Amino acid sequence: MFKGTPANPYDDIVVKATDETLTSENWETILNLCDKVQDEGEQGARNVIAAILKRLAHRNPNVQLYSLTLTESLSKNCGKELHSEIASRAFTQTLERLITDRTSHDKVRNRALMLIAMWTEDFESDPTLGIMEECYQGLKAKNYKFEPSDDPPAHDDDDARRREEEELQRVLELSMQDKGGRKNWNEYSLASSSGAGGSGGAGSQASIQASTAPQPPVPLPPSSSSAAPFGQHAHSTGYVQSTELNTQTTAPATAESPQPTSTAPTSPTSSATEGAVTRVRALHSFEPTEPNELAFEKGDIIKVVDREYKDWWRGQLKGRTGIFPVNYVESLPEPTSAELAAEAQQEAAVFSQAANVDRLLTMLRTLDPAKDNLADNEEIQELYRSCMSLRPKIVKLIDKYSQKRADLVSMNESFVRARTIFDRMMEESLARHSECNEAVSLPFISAR
Repeated sequence: MFKGTPANPYDDIVVKATDETLTSENWETILNLCDKVQDEGEQGARNVIAAILKRLAHRNPNVQLYSLTLTESLSKNCGKELHSEIASRAFTQTLERLITDRTSHDKVRNRALMLIAMWTEDFESDPTLGIMEECYQGLKAKNYKFEPSDDPPAHDDDDARRREEEELQRVLELSMQDKGGRKNWNEYSLASSSGAGGSGGAGSQASIQASTAPQPPVPLPPSSSSAAPFGQHAHSTGYVQSTELNTQTTAPATAESPQPTSTAPTSPTSSATEGAVTRVRALHSFEPTEPNELAFEKGDIIKVVDREYKDWWRGQLKGRTGIFPVNYVESLPEPTSAELAAEAQQEAAVFSQAANVDRLLTMLRTLDPAKDNLADNEEIQELYRSCMSLRPKIVKLIDKYSQKRADLVSMNESFVRARTIFDRMMEESLARHSECNEAVSLPFISAR
């Protein structure tokens, strides 16, 4: 007889965009949501704000922050219908409750205050959106500050962004130049080592702009000549002896002559640089075509174990060992002692919080939902916020120690194989010498 309230079609997608397990904003979902609201007009704006109001009532500060970020993106990408919903009495009252709630996280409170100030300024020319200014003035009368929190200097972000753009240009230029051989690789290496590869010339800029979808470079295919690399894979031959990744070479190697070549003596600086490279980062994902090749994804850190050949190195990743194309990776410097000490200190800080996690779990188990009000328990709220901030660090440590465990397992397997070979060869050697001793009899001369 009575029909229930119809489900909000935006609930699921808003939950996905503000999920508490996210470690950063899900921009793909956010932008898709903006397009959907823009297409559906007034009804879409009403539904999406209703879904966001539910998420703002969530007690998890991550959910609240992601909800505020989503609302900001909607306000910048959608029209008047969405602005009217943001400047509604229901939404502004929710923001005011979020700010005045003493259990709200400081970051959530500051973020909400900053957005209210921004929307007040954006909506000041439209008198129909004046409720937002009323909210602003009411909070200002309660002595809330609307100044943004201290951010890092802008020039630091600009420098980092410029370095990222320069690195992207180098990768794109290499991808454009590399068409299956290594002829252009050395030219690019020379440009990178001299600093020219960072900014790029006019010709490289034009070629980059002409490319709509840059592809990863093509590794040098094995030929049927000479010996196989690393002495154990006869079907993958024709690798050129190694010079260092992104270092100067005396003569560029050609793709037409993949035979191992004799290299000129290197300078002490070059040798020192070559010996220092033990780790590389993947610039592209690589799918192997041979069983002895190492598969990896973009961003993986690979441990280099052999650099005997120029275009293919041998490395270890997650317990697997294999060869990989050099033009798919970039070298990484070894961490300094200060960086290692800082990393160890950060790990110790994470492990020191284990007692707080156990304490939070114990308190939650002993809490009686029928009698106790979780929202009024400041100790539990503070413990929960402290533990939530640990999650990204814990995930990072899990990845780190998973890689170390895989490396140790691989090392142990190599040792077991080496020990087996050693024991077998030792037994064979002892057997041969025993047979020789039995076959040869020397004359015995007694001492007088």
